Amino acid sequence: MIRFSNIVTFSLLYLGCCICAIAQPNLTHVENINAAGQGTLNWELFTPVGAEELVHYEIKVFNLSMDLLSPNAHIVGPDINGVIPIGWVTTSFLYDLNVQGHCFVSEQITTLDGGTTQDASPASPALCSIHLNAQVGVNPGDIDLEWNSPYYVTGDAAGGDFVIEKLNMVTAVWDIVANVPDSPNGGTYTDNPGPCSNIHIYRIKQLASNGIDTHVSNSTDLETGSGNNSVPTTTHVDVDPNTGLAVVHFDYEVTDETLGYIVYKCTPSGSAEVLQIGDPNTMSSSIPTSLASNETESYRVSAFDCINDDGTPNPNAASDCTSSIFLVGSQIECADKAQLNWNEPFGMDGGVDTYTIEYSVYNDVSGVWSSWMIADSQGAGYESYLHENLNVDQTYRYRIVSESSTGNIARSNNHEITFTYPDAPDAPVISRASVMDDGGVEIVVETDPVSTEICDYQLYRYVDFDNSWIPILDSQSSTMGISLSFFDMSVNTDTKSFTYKCIATNECGAEVGESNIGRTIFLQGTSSEDPDDFTNSLFWNPYEEFVLGVGSYEILRANSRYETATPLESISGSLTNFSDNVEDLYEQPGDFCYTIVALENNSSGGLNGAKSNRVCLTEDPLIWIPTAFSPNGDDFNQYYPWSKDDVKLGFVSHSLPNGEPVFYMTIYSRWGDTIFSSTSMDDVWDGTFNGDPVPDGVYSTVIRILDGAGRWHVISQAVNVVRP
Repeated sequence: MIRFSNIVTFSLLYLGCCICAIAQPNLTHVENINAAGQGTLNWELFTPVGAEELVHYEIKVFNLSMDLLSPNAHIVGPDINGVIPIGWVTTSFLYDLNVQGHCFVSEQITTLDGGTTQDASPASPALCSIHLNAQVGVNPGDIDLEWNSPYYVTGDAAGGDFVIEKLNMVTAVWDIVANVPDSPNGGTYTDNPGPCSNIHIYRIKQLASNGIDTHVSNSTDLETGSGNNSVPTTTHVDVDPNTGLAVVHFDYEVTDETLGYIVYKCTPSGSAEVLQIGDPNTMSSSIPTSLASNETESYRVSAFDCINDDGTPNPNAASDCTSSIFLVGSQIECADKAQLNWNEPFGMDGGVDTYTIEYSVYNDVSGVWSSWMIADSQGAGYESYLHENLNVDQTYRYRIVSESSTGNIARSNNHEITFTYPDAPDAPVISRASVMDDGGVEIVVETDPVSTEICDYQLYRYVDFDNSWIPILDSQSSTMGISLSFFDMSVNTDTKSFTYKCIATNECGAEVGESNIGRTIFLQGTSSEDPDDFTNSLFWNPYEEFVLGVGSYEILRANSRYETATPLESISGSLTNFSDNVEDLYEQPGDFCYTIVALENNSSGGLNGAKSNRVCLTEDPLIWIPTAFSPNGDDFNQYYPWSKDDVKLGFVSHSLPNGEPVFYMTIYSRWGDTIFSSTSMDDVWDGTFNGDPVPDGVYSTVIRILDGAGRWHVISQAVNVVRP
């Protein structure tokens, strides 16, 4: 047992104080004692008092008897960046903390004037490393532990009990063995891990007096007993294709003392026992709790040839971890390909030599999987594969078979991929391509009413000069028969006909349907050049292409371009011309505007039509003006150019939207003087000037009149005033 001694002597030597320095170092704990005997001494961060600045620490090292182990103090100061240290790692060639406890005393050298003068602080209280010693006890299976307190010199109380920990050789986790009450003299404890052969590694931990930090002793190991300490080799982990469970395979040199095996599942924090095997001749086993169908698993195996007093096996060291193969894969979107990826079976004995990619196909009719087929084989280091040219209407099952250079075979989990591809809807239908009033074209597209697939529909317009189709407007999406309307405002429908089609593209970008064409009606017309013939001739291209064909063409006419067209005639869908005689409509402005509407042949009811552009044909005004009149009061030819209630005009404009006159008449004398003027067809000349009859003779007449198309017509002629 380590004795509490030399405290009084140390106190007299090292607890004196300096009158110059103010702050004093506070050592907190010793930890991280490694196999080379190095440890880390920690202290609180330097806290200056006033203008005090740290120059460096001076650390002296003693044994537990307070004998100085090095004549010179160790200088520990700020690094090149000025960072103040809070710890020091002991040097292995001077000190071995695995051999004995070491005590540390520190002074901090400070300055108040920037370094001109330096002052040493009072020495810190001594702080010791915990040194643990382990040896075989008197009784069978006993291990005696003995250690010193970190406060062996000062006698201070720690922040908690001594905690004895032992390293679990299988899980690599430190297990708590016991708690021993704190004492400045340290402590002792006898552990009895059982009679089985084992390597025992212990350490002591204790909460520091500040209640925050933790002292950690050296780790000591002790081998007790004897026996077969060889370690099994986990050769490979297979996945049962029927159960999906991992099957762990291993090799071991069985002796007469071998009782069985323990299988552990490897985890990031260590290992956990999952299975005990009581037959020493069994070299593989299925793991009932395995999740190898859902994730990569790793296992290790230990053998045991001894049973503890409590009846539990006492295993020797376990093998390295060996992993299963976990396969994942998916269809490449919109393709007849599958991308497969898997992990390398880490730890497989002999290493991977080849991977064989196998697959099976499910028969939807029989409900049976096909036998396994080989897609390909590839060498180690290639843990991915692209399977191509597959049937996108079937389900595939995959697995990876790995073979090592020593002949071990490990299979992966089975992974199923159900391939899909968007169903193709019925081809779109252009129900109409109709010219709008503003000259654009409305194209209405009907889609498959029962298709649940979402497709994009792109409209195309035909280009005459190079016989090509160009996409126009943004595409639109549709499903379940939603109708689409496109509006092409970039065309001039008064110059030609335009042809459209629509192409459906599925979610994969593939064209899955092309519509009928929709060709607009281009209407043209002419007026007869015969002054005695008032026939307007219309002709147009056939509308293309209603699904059920054109049933009829409806002729619409407006008597001026400011009026709404009304039905004029319905003709057969096989005709593409029409003649309209407007002789009896001379009282109209003479500007006749026509539109053709093609109606689809639909015997089931409902109308679907496509309208043409509008064509306006203008008749020249009809004007009957005499060359003489006789304003003599006999009520015959009293007015010029006509009687007030008998206007002799036809096919002239009735009015303008802005209200301005559509008729101007001026009468001039032979000397060019204005005798009479009028802006109304009802305001006629009575042969007077300022209320007096004008002399008989010849006068000049200028008449300006507006036709229905907004064009002015000028008539100049002489008129003879005659009073018999």
